[in-house]
Amino acid sequence: MSTVRVPGRGADQSVRGGAGAVHRAAHGPGRLRGPVAALAAIAVAAVLPFVVPGWVGLLVVVGVFFLVVLGLDLLTGLSGQVSLGQTLFMALGGYGAGLLTLRLHWPTALATVVMALVSALVAAGLGTTLLRLRGYYLALATLGLAVITESLASGLGDLTGGPSGLVAVPSLQLGGWTVFSDRANYYVLLVVCAAGAWFVAGIQRGGTGRALSAVAADTPAAAMLGIDTARYKTRAFVASAVFASVAGSLYTFYLRFISPDVIGVTVAFSVVIMLALGGSRTLVGPLLGALVLQGLPQAGQTFSRWEPLVAGIVLIVVMTYFPRGLWGTAKALARRRSTP
Repeated sequence: MSTVRVPGRGADQSVRGGAGAVHRAAHGPGRLRGPVAALAAIAVAAVLPFVVPGWVGLLVVVGVFFLVVLGLDLLTGLSGQVSLGQTLFMALGGYGAGLLTLRLHWPTALATVVMALVSALVAAGLGTTLLRLRGYYLALATLGLAVITESLASGLGDLTGGPSGLVAVPSLQLGGWTVFSDRANYYVLLVVCAAGAWFVAGIQRGGTGRALSAVAADTPAAAMLGIDTARYKTRAFVASAVFASVAGSLYTFYLRFISPDVIGVTVAFSVVIMLALGGSRTLVGPLLGALVLQGLPQAGQTFSRWEPLVAGIVLIVVMTYFPRGLWGTAKALARRRSTP
């Protein structure tokens, strides 16, 4: 007859010790590092207007494009779908919110939310067709969206103001607070960008992020594993459209006008360059790309005329020698130095 061995006191302590080790690994300093870094970054960003008051206007524009590039990171960086059509949704958010507030006297916040929903519906409709394409074909199709957007913004003069743009758009209103100054717009964008970064980080860590990564790695293989690739790609397209729409609305309320130059084909290329420059699949990469590319014209009015040329050269160098982008390369170098 067999006997059952009951663990003694030492074995019980060993089991408890192992469980404690697992608990400490799950809830120890490693788990806190990300939230602490995020809070520190927000704290630094909150005091920047007082440290560099002359740069607040630039930081507002950086915040707008960080939001656009952050949404594109979900689509291009995470799911591998290259899109040059983000300016379509910036235009929907900018012109749509501007017209609703200027001509129909809607509250600015409501107009922003409504146009974000409209952009989501448009993206869902376009995504079911365009996202069947892959690679260069998808890039060319979405480039067509950017060209059409700029042409309509210039051609529909009675609606959009034509080449001169839509002027006298009211500033953003939040309750009884008019968001007029650069500093006020900066803090609104800080809150919106922090919320957007939190959303993207949650997607990247969750099951949706793993599914999108599988789609990016090998779409047929992901489909064989039971992943609804069309649905996930469309979701990423819709999310990126909402980010771009909100950014377009906030940009219009900040500038108090919007013109075809704000959502032109050059801007569409710039958004993709920002993502490639800073590095995809990170939160810092889009911010770094937007900061570098938007900061180039600050070198001087003469230099700003050469911005497209310099941006193109920088992109070629980065994609050739630093394919992970500036932030990805910096992290790789830091790991290499820390490894004994």
